[in-house]
Amino acid sequence: LAQKLYLEVIEHEPTNAVAYTNLGVCFFAQNLLDEAAECFLAANKVDPNYIQAVYNYSHLLLLKREYYDGFDLYRTRYDERIRGNGAGGVAYPPTLLTPNDSIKGKTLYISHEQGFGDTINFARYYPMFLAEGARVISYVPESLIKLFARAYPEVEFILPGSDITFDFNCPLAEAAYLFGTTYESVPFGKGYLSVDADDAAELKKRLGINGAKPKIGFNYKGSQGKDAVKNRSIELTMILEKITPLREDFDFYCLQYERTPAEDTLLDSHAIPNLGVHIKDFYDTALLIEAMDAVFSIDTSFLHLAGALGKKGFGLLKFHPDWRWSLHDEKSAWYESLTLIRQRKAHDWGSVMDDLITKLKNEIV
Repeated sequence: LAQKLYLEVIEHEPTNAVAYTNLGVCFFAQNLLDEAAECFLAANKVDPNYIQAVYNYSHLLLLKREYYDGFDLYRTRYDERIRGNGAGGVAYPPTLLTPNDSIKGKTLYISHEQGFGDTINFARYYPMFLAEGARVISYVPESLIKLFARAYPEVEFILPGSDITFDFNCPLAEAAYLFGTTYESVPFGKGYLSVDADDAAELKKRLGINGAKPKIGFNYKGSQGKDAVKNRSIELTMILEKITPLREDFDFYCLQYERTPAEDTLLDSHAIPNLGVHIKDFYDTALLIEAMDAVFSIDTSFLHLAGALGKKGFGLLKFHPDWRWSLHDEKSAWYESLTLIRQRKAHDWGSVMDDLITKLKNEIV
């Protein structure tokens, strides 16, 4: 219906950039990328100042793995017409460095900008900034500091309100543009974060994570806050129904941080250890992931963490995925340890779970 309405608007107002853009969004949500691209480009042609069309087009290019142009156009998110009147990130306004600018001997302030998963994903670039000779100061949410400080001791991680001086500043996600990342040149795809071996052993002993069966950890929903991404949860009842027949061969553990009392009761009734109650920060989550033989999740921050640890995992993806997971591939250059399982149609998690069960049977021994 929405497509029809936008087409009618365009027929009567052929220079209406908003209608072209909204029509493109409709196509984009259906993974009709060629049709969506035509709409975004048409919007830009009739009104080059309508920046929303360019911003949407950048996401389309990234989903198509056309990273060179996609990351360049993705910088339109810095415009107030995209990010609104708020700061939009701690390191705003960014310095707008280019790949040709030297940061050798300079102090570079890098900040968390978007979701936890994005920050975990782009953390891989810290050593590349250091290799360029920069002193790096970085703000990330406190729940990430212990995990990141272990991996990057040369980076000075700070809390909001810290008194700092710097030469240049940029959000962490800017790194992909500055280092000219292509799909073929994504760095550290095998993993780049770790936990202390003694911490991992102590946690397994304390929580009784033992036994000869393969240990499978799972997470079934992303953040449920006001800015949560839609269609990023699977009913716990469906997961329990699907994994119950496998419990003779596998031990399952719930690693969900946010849960409701009803979900806790449901897990207890199925005798699934509820390890999410032990999570205080992302280092705790990393320890739990490390204790498993494999994990599966719909939550992208959890998947980013599992991939960054190099842990074997299965990403359960909605029909229209985030650009990081591209559109059709079973593997991603960002995380070589993850296998991607996709919805065949919107909202169909049943087939995703069936595919997951098949892969657990065939690939985890």
